[in-house]
Amino acid sequence: MAQTLARFPGSTAQRQQLRLEKVGVIGGFLVGLGLAAGVVSGLMADLGAPDALAFVAVALTVAAATRLGLSAAAALSRKLAD
Repeated sequence: MAQTLARFPGSTAQRQQLRLEKVGVIGGFLVGLGLAAGVVSGLMADLGAPDALAFVAVALTVAAATRLGLSAAAALSRKLAD
């Protein structure tokens, strides 16, 4: 939380890009967490997968969604900068 209070060096456009990427990461994480808690864990339970495999599937789902959120926000910030 302290990072949001600090002044970042660089131009206003760079700070805006960083803020947008933060929102993308947080949004992607929350979407991934919802998918992992609902769809993936339910599917793994229905298949009777071992707990270790279910944990790995949930972790990969959250990681992939977080990465997609960052990528989407970075692409959007580049498009807005042009």
